[in-house]
Amino acid sequence: MDIAEMNMTSIFGPPPAGLDLAESRTFQDTAVVMAICVLAVFTIISRLVVRGYIQGARLEADDWLIGTSSIPLIALLTASILGGTYGFGLHGWRITVENMVTMKKILFAYLIVYLFELLLIKVSILMFYRRIFGMNWMIWTTLLVSYGWSIGSMIAALCACEPISYFWREIIDTTSGSNRYNFYYYYVGNAAANVVTDVLILLFPVPVVWSLQMRTSQKIGVCGILLLGGFICVVSGIRIHYITYLHNNIDITWTLGDVAVWSTIEPCIGIICACLPVIQPFVRSLVKKMPSLPTQHIGTSRMPSVIQRISLHKPESRNYDIESRTSPTRFGDSEEDLDTWILLLRSGLGWR
Repeated sequence: MDIAEMNMTSIFGPPPAGLDLAESRTFQDTAVVMAICVLAVFTIISRLVVRGYIQGARLEADDWLIGTSSIPLIALLTASILGGTYGFGLHGWRITVENMVTMKKILFAYLIVYLFELLLIKVSILMFYRRIFGMNWMIWTTLLVSYGWSIGSMIAALCACEPISYFWREIIDTTSGSNRYNFYYYYVGNAAANVVTDVLILLFPVPVVWSLQMRTSQKIGVCGILLLGGFICVVSGIRIHYITYLHNNIDITWTLGDVAVWSTIEPCIGIICACLPVIQPFVRSLVKKMPSLPTQHIGTSRMPSVIQRISLHKPESRNYDIESRTSPTRFGDSEEDLDTWILLLRSGLGWR
């Protein structure tokens, strides 16, 4: 019998006593990734419709980048579904060697697409900040770190084995190549570095907003909108938790089910968090117009909808008296407050 047609039991040995080989998480894992991906794509479409059609604004770099991110996201969803077909979420002893090889090919492709997807999301968020704050050394630095780490991680993945095909052929012929490093430490190190860059991106606008002449409640409100991406750090932490189960684990296909799910949830949450600050003001305006709701309190909200005004308004003049407008009774209620917001945000840390 050809080794590719054999069961993995011939390589792993007999399964542990009491292990139910019929157990499968493939269906629920597939349902979860499909649901979260549909939600993420819907959020992207909502953002583009709000910006380009409802608001009539020109789509900027951050909009195009987040829109483009839907392409690798669909590729991740496809890889997750195919991975489930060939072994994700199944116990390794019930998988054929041939399916294990195919699954590892899918895993390798998934890794490259995953890294590219995260890069698009990070750069989109940074371009969103640039639209608000203007380009400055902090954004440049974070951009360079994000680009450098993502591209470096892709190169490291492509150079992990000699030849590359050894990544999936090792299970058939251990003498057909070699590993240049331990992939487990690559997974953990890459995931940890992603969390670090996420934190840098999230904390970037805080000192700018906090330096403005606004009430503390307003500063907290604006920071709260801009820090929605903190959820992605939580998801990244959960993903790292499941990655640690891969260490010295023979039943990797069972564990990879959880890793694949959270590796898909992570960029989806990133997309949703990147889009919410843009579509939130539109949703808020819809709520204000609903006659069945008590709109008095919503209409007099003191939290400035800076994102909405920056997206909607194309300023004709910037000759405003900032000093006379830094503490209005209801800051941000008029359209011309946009120019004041831009000037204040850029001057918060001495940027021009």
